[in-house]
This record gives sequence, C-alpha cells and structure tokens, in this order.
Amino acid sequence: MSGKAKWLGLLVVVAAGAGAWWYFANDAATETPVWRTAKVTRGTIQSTVSASGSLKAVVTVDVGTQVSGQVSELRADYNTQVKKGQVIARIDPRTFDAKVKESEADLEISRGQLAVHIAAVKGMASDIVAAKAALVEARLDLERKVKLLPGRTISKAVYDKAKSAFDQAAAKVVATESKVLQQKAQIAVARAQVKRNQALLAQRKIDLERTFIRSPVDGVVINRSVDVGQTVAASLQAPVLFTIAKDLRQMQVEVSVDEADIGRIAVGQRADFTVDSFQGRTFRGRVQQVRKASKEESNVITYTVIVATRNDDLRLLPGMTANVTFVISRRDNIVRVPNRALRFRPPGVAAEQASSGNSRAARMRARLDKLARDLKLTPDQKQRVAAAYREMFEKIRALRGGGGGNIREQFRTLRRKLMSRLQSILTPAQFKQMAGMRRGGRGGRGGRAGGQARGRPGRVWVAGADGVPRAVRVTVGITDGQHTELRRGEIKPGDQVIVGIDRTGGRSRRPRLRL
Repeated sequence: MSGKAKWLGLLVVVAAGAGAWWYFANDAATETPVWRTAKVTRGTIQSTVSASGSLKAVVTVDVGTQVSGQVSELRADYNTQVKKGQVIARIDPRTFDAKVKESEADLEISRGQLAVHIAAVKGMASDIVAAKAALVEARLDLERKVKLLPGRTISKAVYDKAKSAFDQAAAKVVATESKVLQQKAQIAVARAQVKRNQALLAQRKIDLERTFIRSPVDGVVINRSVDVGQTVAASLQAPVLFTIAKDLRQMQVEVSVDEADIGRIAVGQRADFTVDSFQGRTFRGRVQQVRKASKEESNVITYTVIVATRNDDLRLLPGMTANVTFVISRRDNIVRVPNRALRFRPPGVAAEQASSGNSRAARMRARLDKLARDLKLTPDQKQRVAAAYREMFEKIRALRGGGGGNIREQFRTLRRKLMSRLQSILTPAQFKQMAGMRRGGRGGRGGRAGGQARGRPGRVWVAGADGVPRAVRVTVGITDGQHTELRRGEIKPGDQVIVGIDRTGGRSRRPRLRL
C-alpha cells in the first residue's frame, strides 16, 4: 500500500472517530431531562375546608288537620304564596255543622230545665210562708190549751188535738224547707248541665272552625300531600297536608363537616358555596351555628354546621345540594409557589430516598404488629389489614407525585375507603377498639392552627445553569390546594421552580453521520 493510501485510511478512521464522538456526546447531552417549570407569583391564598350539604328554609312548617274527614276544597297548590291566617283547604263541614246544631238544642233544653227548677223554688217560697204561719197559729192554740188543762176547763182530748195540730204544722214546715233545698240542688245540677252543654257547643264550634285549614305563617307552599276527595284521619296525630317555607329570602345550608376539620370552623366565618343548577355562580354565607351532636357513618364522624345565606332573587330552592367552602384564613399580596413544586422530587433524589422508604416500611410493619397484638387479630385478619394499608399508602404516594387537585379532599376520601374496608375485616368489637385507639392517638398531636402560625419546612427545586436541579429550603404557610404561601426561602416572585419532567418530547436525537 502506498503512503498516500495509508494517509487516506488514517483520515477516514479519524473522521469516523470524530463523528462517533460528536454523535454520542450530543446523544448523551440529550439524556438530561427537560424540566417543566412554573413561576413563583404574588397573589391571594385562602385556606379552606370543603364539605357538602343541602339547602333548607330557615323556618319550615308542616300544616296538618286536627279533625278527621274528607277534603272538600283546596285553595293552595305548589309554589302558592300564602299569608298568615289564609284558608288553604277545607274539610267537609256537614258532619261538624250538624253536631253544632245538636249541641245548641241540648243547651236550650238544659236551660229550660234550669228555668223550671228556679220557678219551682219560687213557688215553694209561699208554701214555706203559709206553713210557718200555720205553725205559729198551732203554737198559740197549744199554749192556750196548756193553760186551761190544769183547771179542767178543757178535756184531755181537746189538748191532745191541739198538740197534734202543732206537731203537724212543724213537720209541714220542715218538709217544705226540704223540698226547697232539693229544688235548689236540682238548680245547681241544671246549671252545671247548662255549662257542660255550653262547653260541648264551644268545642263543636271549634271543630267546625278547624275544618278551615289556615296557613300559620307567611310563606310559600313547597309541598302538598292531599287532593280533593281524600279522607284524612287525625285520630293519633295530625296528618300533614301542606309544607310551607317561611320567607325563602332567608335560607340556610346544613353542612356535614368531617371531625378532622370541625375544629377549624367557628361561628361568623365566611362560607362560599355553589349549586349544580347555577354553574359558575358562587353564593356567600356565614357560619351561624356549629352543632355539638355528632353523626357516625362507617366510623367517619361528622358534625352539622349551619350556614346562613340570603336568597333575595329566590333562585335557591329547598333541597338543592350545596358544595360549601369554608374560608378559614386569607392572605393577600403574598409570595406563593405551586403545590406541585413542593411535591416534586428529581429522579435521582427519589432513588436516594428509597432506603428511607425501607425504614418507613419497617415502621409500618411495627405498627401493624402492635395493632395485631392489641386487637388480637387472626393471621388472616392481619394479612388482609396489611394489604389494605399497603394499598392505601401506594395511592397516597401516587397522589403526592401526581398533579394538582384538592389533595386534602382526596386523602379524606382514601381514609373513608380504608375505614370501610377495615370494618368489613374486623369484628364490631375490634373495630370499636381500633376507633378508640385512633382518637386517643390524635389527642397528642399539635393543632393545625398552631402549625400554620409557625410555618412548616418544605423544599423546592430550581434548575441550575447546567440544567442540574438544585434544592432550595423554604418555610411555607397556608395552602388553597393549588398554591402554598412562601414565608421564607431564597425564592422570589418571577423565579421558575421545577414542577415535573416533560416526557412528551423525549430525547432530541440528531441524524447520524453517514461516512
């Protein structure tokens, strides 16, 4: 081979080597991930608690009937505006009207009997006067006979006759007075009978008046339960004919709030809510009452919170489902970072933290062992409980590494599902004991409000000049589920923080050199 050919071969080898180096160098460079970033901004953050409830009128009255009978007339229907005292229905009055007339007749009879007894007493008054006069005359005659008897001026028979006449006159006075007393007693009975018939007549007039069903309040009819011709029976309790909502301009939302959040709710707090009927519109309200009675369902404890709201345009209707957001705290014109930036971890860091994950797994095994000892779980129960917890933590890990959304609400949903699954695994006694252990364990934790006041540590990542991510320690405050308040840290508005990896573009490969 000539020298020229050797130099040409060497040149080809060098060119091929340079091309390979150029290709692999550029190919290696494209292995650096393309970071997705978001800007640190200034704005407003509201710390909120989300819950759901239903709209109700502040005062809702069930209108019933106190008398039984057939509905003969309806004067109100759904959505009818009614005034207090307005007749809205009528029970057939014919039976009650007949009873009123019967009572009126009985009252007249008893009054007539009373008049008869009073007249009899008045007639007996003259009999008493005559009897007493006859008694006086008999007494005088007897006294004369007593004076004449010792001188034998009169016979003994004449004296005896005078004595008998006196005794008869005295007895007649007593008998006449007894008849007067008897008549007075009958007058008292007759008067009592008159009062009884008067009361019965009044009662039957009340029953007749009750056949008019009247509205007890000003409001609107939101439910009608009867039709004309229907028979209603009021023997044990008043059947409901109408439901009337008083003044729908004032309404309230009955909200079920989880026990984990009820400590953050207070009377007077602002509460915003939406309803499905009016998409894009937010209604305002205030917390009016936090009821102390709890409700338990699948070991999830909730409390009822009453939110008062105005309904001046009458668009809100009773029974609508309301999605309520309680405004716990608000920060205006603050530096805020996306929550995704706080959750992001570069791939290398995630690999380095795998060992710490092993220690967490060890702690979880220890907790499960303690739970198995305390609850005396069977081997099958322990295996199923461990599987339930393992599945929940995998979902939590996926949430933390995923995108946005209301993480708190999603965690709460996962906890409810876990409790429901554990309830199907454990016996009722074991489940109740575990619930007590959970509540007792929560008592030793610090309050949320205090944690928010002090701030909590966090970490975000920024891309360096060489593209390598650099960790920045920060202190954060309240969050609204999308952004978190930045209190301290070497981050300022306008800086770009890493929120993920752009996996859509892949690596940018360049064409190979063809030699």
